[in-house]
Amino acid sequence: MTSTISPQSNDRRKAVRQPGEAYPLRVGREPARLVDWSVKGVGLQLRGGVDTLAPGQTLTVSIHSEVTNGVALFPVVVRRVDTERRVIGADFLDEAEDAANFLACLLAMSDAR
Repeated sequence: MTSTISPQSNDRRKAVRQPGEAYPLRVGREPARLVDWSVKGVGLQLRGGVDTLAPGQTLTVSIHSEVTNGVALFPVVVRRVDTERRVIGADFLDEAEDAANFLACLLAMSDAR
């Protein structure tokens, strides 16, 4: 596992982590599932490998809403990569300020079904 610690990572670790309920999404064009999330970032398991990803790399996470049938795009920066589990930890960039609220609403609606 590769790890990079930054001030933002320390802030992310202070944020309460919520389970991801394996909610499906995409990282770039790669199918993935939500492992966990907080107001600062997400843990994502990619269906394919993560060998080409590295801390500091920016990506776009696409989250489909089953309610509106729309897709929201949120920019993230990779903070850690676990190649064995195919999991990345990523922080939301400033322009993704609504991402945590969006995820909370989607997961609440999924639980209600």
